Amino acid sequence: MKSPSESPAAQWHTVLRAIATHDFGVVQSDLPMIHAADGRTLRINEPPTGVVPRQAAVLILATPSTDAIEFVVTRRSGALRQHSGEIAFPGGRVDDTDESVYACALREAHEEIGVPASSIQVLGALHAVYVPRSNHMVTPVVAWLAQTPTYQSNPAEVAEVFHLPIHAVLGNDTLQIEERLVQGETIRVPYFPFREHRIWGATAIMLCDLAARIERYRTHRSSGHKESE
Repeated sequence: MKSPSESPAAQWHTVLRAIATHDFGVVQSDLPMIHAADGRTLRINEPPTGVVPRQAAVLILATPSTDAIEFVVTRRSGALRQHSGEIAFPGGRVDDTDESVYACALREAHEEIGVPASSIQVLGALHAVYVPRSNHMVTPVVAWLAQTPTYQSNPAEVAEVFHLPIHAVLGNDTLQIEERLVQGETIRVPYFPFREHRIWGATAIMLCDLAARIERYRTHRSSGHKESE
């Protein structure tokens, strides 16, 4: 981060701008994925051979809190056919036009939670994540919202809107592992606990990418490197 004289919001804006345009050596294959009990990776970040994924995007929207930042997340409607009831970032499929992933993320945020694109500053993006269940390659677009608006959620898609504090995903003890029995096999699923919820799947992978880049950025800065390097 920069000078201590800067506000926490300004410091975090600098961090997010940096990690949204540079991966600082974070390799997505090293991020926590679903594993079998014997250590085999059960989720890879690419579609099966011959399968062309559909493009999608989500908006990782950061907004200042008292001493740090929070991310806008939603609990998806239970009426949705896919990923119902899960905690996720606002997002959806790229239109079958020339729409970019950035435009898609902004459009979906407006449609789902009522935040206009004009109030959002796009900073960059993280590694795209492949979602096998829906065959989507999802780009997480990182953005900044200077002031928290009054959300106007679409009840057909969103059951609730939350703010997830950054400290809920940073640190060695924030990510938990849950064992599940699926089709007779024990699998190990990483997740972030949040209130009474578990944030897992693609959203957890994106948060792991974000957290890993922040830690690498801090190391980069503490070693004396300039931001432009």
